[in-house]
Amino acid sequence: MKNYLHRLVKGENRAKKWELIYWWILRIFMVGAFVDSVFFRHDTQQSLQTMSNLVLMFLWEIFMLFPETKWPRYVPSYIQDFTVFGFFLASFGGAYLNFYYTIPAYDLIMHTVGGVACTVAGYEVIVCMQKRDKVKASVPIVVLGAFGFGFFAGTGWEIFEFVFDQVAPQIGDAQHWSLKLAEEAAKAHGIGLPNIIPARDPMRYAIIDTMEDTICNTVGGIIGWIFLKLCPYHHKGKNNVNEQFDEYTGVIK
Repeated sequence: MKNYLHRLVKGENRAKKWELIYWWILRIFMVGAFVDSVFFRHDTQQSLQTMSNLVLMFLWEIFMLFPETKWPRYVPSYIQDFTVFGFFLASFGGAYLNFYYTIPAYDLIMHTVGGVACTVAGYEVIVCMQKRDKVKASVPIVVLGAFGFGFFAGTGWEIFEFVFDQVAPQIGDAQHWSLKLAEEAAKAHGIGLPNIIPARDPMRYAIIDTMEDTICNTVGGIIGWIFLKLCPYHHKGKNNVNEQFDEYTGVIK
């Protein structure tokens, strides 16, 4: 445990003091939302979502538990500066404060930005693998792999929503499968349904929600791919990770 704590604050990928403070401020808000959801609102789905996102807000600390032979050990702390804010916006802002309904475009924006973020996260994962294995890699292949990671993450989330609603239909409404509930929530906030593509038929509302999210995830992934094509920041200039492994023979060209 002593070595682990040392790794967090003094290791090669150590977190800065301001990062720790920033992370914990957002986490405290999430703990408050979780307590309110469990003991006052008695909202099972909200409680589960808040708790799962709260756990994910500790992802970097969890990664630092891995040995040096595993890629998560090489993830830099600055990644969590972005991910912790993303989970906060999705769970605390979107679900707990109900921005998904009070701000009609909130869900679409979150999925699009999430597609960008997942693609960049995929890029970071590949770079971590390079550092672990001490090998070079072709930049086009790295960027394509990052896009694949982002696309898989976005699609995987939609699969999870579908499975969750099927396994736990009493508490699961991740896909907003009930058009009646969606309309009631929208009416309560004085807005229309937060969708661009019209459902046309009540039975199609859940699939429209899923497909709309998937489209936004993919658009975000393409934006992330274009960004990395133009600016592969770990593979250019003084930050070029490929130049760190010239002395090794295991080189991918």
